[in-house]
Amino acid sequence: MALNLAPRQRAMLQEMGITLWIPTAAVAASPAAPVPQREAVAVAETQEAVASAHPAVVAAPVGGASAPAAPSPAPMAPALPAVAAVTIASPGTPAAPVTAAASEASPSAEWQIAPAVQAYPTATGGSPQDAWLVIWEAPNPSAPLEGDTGKLLHHMLRALWLHHSPHVWIAGVQRPGHEALPVAGVPAQPVAWQCLSQGLAAHVQHTQPARILVLGMHAARAVLGSEEALGRLRAQVHQVQHIPTVVSYDPAYLLRSPHAKPAAWADLCRAHALRPPSS
Repeated sequence: MALNLAPRQRAMLQEMGITLWIPTAAVAASPAAPVPQREAVAVAETQEAVASAHPAVVAAPVGGASAPAAPSPAPMAPALPAVAAVTIASPGTPAAPVTAAASEASPSAEWQIAPAVQAYPTATGGSPQDAWLVIWEAPNPSAPLEGDTGKLLHHMLRALWLHHSPHVWIAGVQRPGHEALPVAGVPAQPVAWQCLSQGLAAHVQHTQPARILVLGMHAARAVLGSEEALGRLRAQVHQVQHIPTVVSYDPAYLLRSPHAKPAAWADLCRAHALRPPSS
């Protein structure tokens, strides 16, 4: 219900600290009534509103002076539930230094290579001058011939009769920010990862391979330092640490795309043909 107040009444309410918002449309639409009656109704409603909202304030009649009572204390803000303290850095605040534990848990920012392991350590054939070094993203670098992809790699090497030679070495690589996925049924073992450039040089010196076979586009790009497509990488023989290197498909891709197996077999034959001259 809109109130039509006289200037004197508005002044009284202002002294009591009460602000009234009176819509203009509501004032214009109020019914016409004698001025004394409107003032009496307005004052009565105002006193009732003040008494209900501020009991400590007592309003005198219109004809007398108002006697302000002692000011009531300001209402207290409701208590907030306890919240754990959270430190939020402002945009201009420098970041806190990374601890040693956090730096160890963070993923590496460069390609890494695992120690080279013998594919067939109990074999008795082959020649040290005809050694192989196979590099790929092995799911389990400690046991590279386990799992579905490892079994396929074993069949690829077996097709070249390499399972009779102990001079076949396999080294797993890992791309930045990734971890090798565990192989079902194969217990995960800790891997002594090394920087790719340093570890690869050490592997070449240790295994003395006659050729290097790199499987997979990402691994080939990391080893060769190239950004070319896999088709271009497969089309030529590269040199890594002065060792002829052939690129082919990753066994994981061959499992998804069996139609690429003939091309992979051609790559294996190209690498097998890179045999050292007989003495």
